This record gives sequence, C-alpha cells and structure tokens, in this order.
Amino acid sequence: MTTPDVPVFTISRRFEAPIERVYEAWADPAQMVKWSGPKGATVEILEGEVAEGQATIACTSSPQGGDMYTLSLWRELRKPSRVAWEQSFCTREGTKCAPPFFDDWPLTLLTEVDFAERDGGTEITLRWTPIEYTEAALAMFVKQMASMSGGWGGSFDKLDAFLAAQS
Repeated sequence: MTTPDVPVFTISRRFEAPIERVYEAWADPAQMVKWSGPKGATVEILEGEVAEGQATIACTSSPQGGDMYTLSLWRELRKPSRVAWEQSFCTREGTKCAPPFFDDWPLTLLTEVDFAERDGGTEITLRWTPIEYTEAALAMFVKQMASMSGGWGGSFDKLDAFLAAQS
C-alpha cells in the first residue's frame, strides 16, 4: 500500500462536455479506445471486461514503439464521479513486466480519475500512484513526471477532440 512519502503524479483538465459524457468516455471501452494512448497510437482491448473487480488486457500500437500491452484491474466505476484501476505493463498473456522503454519503473500504478462539474463543463483530476515498486523505480517515476504531463496532455487533447466530435 502507499505511504505518505510515495510520490503522486497529478494532472487536471477541464472539458467542454457534461460530466456524464466525460465519464462514459473513460468507463465505456468502445469509447475509451478511440481516444486513449499517446498521439499516433491506437488502443485495442484484447480480453476482459471493464467492470469493478475485473481485468482487461489492452494493446497499444504505435509506429514508433510497436506493440505494448497493459493489464488493468478495475477497482472503481462510480458513475459519474470516479474511475480507478491498477495499471501495469504486461506480456500478451497478462504477466506483469517492465515497460520496454525503462529498466526501472513501478510494476503497478494506481490510476484514479475524479470527475467534477465546473462552469458548465467537466473537470477531471487524474492521480497516478506507484503501489508496486523499488526505490530505483520511484526515482525514475519522479524523474519522468514532466514527460508524464506531456503524455497525458496529448491523451487529453485526443479526448477533447473525441468529445467535440460527439456533440
């Protein structure tokens, strides 16, 4: 479990869409795969179900990085205010592993996304907290926080465009 000295990455963004619409873009796998992942990447859920207590294995494909697999263990789906899951890189078969781009990285991150109505739109706050890690992995996590802002910012840009196209 996390302790107070574990670093937490936090990013917030406001979207010009109703809270229910933004929540569904995160909680409905058919919508989530249309906007999630880095710019230029595509995401496909290969197996499993997005439901509390369930797991999914997804493949993120990009021209620069090839295929990467992600295991998600869904903790909370509280409509319309919260989505939370444990997230790990994994093999195609679902065995947790290090990502291809770092030797040291937390084995599992808790991803928490909270939704709030703000000024006629929706503000989300995303937190990423390491829950399985080494000291070296925590150091790399902290070192990469600026890069994570850019990565999540790109995903949020894709989400913004997806939501605008749906209105």
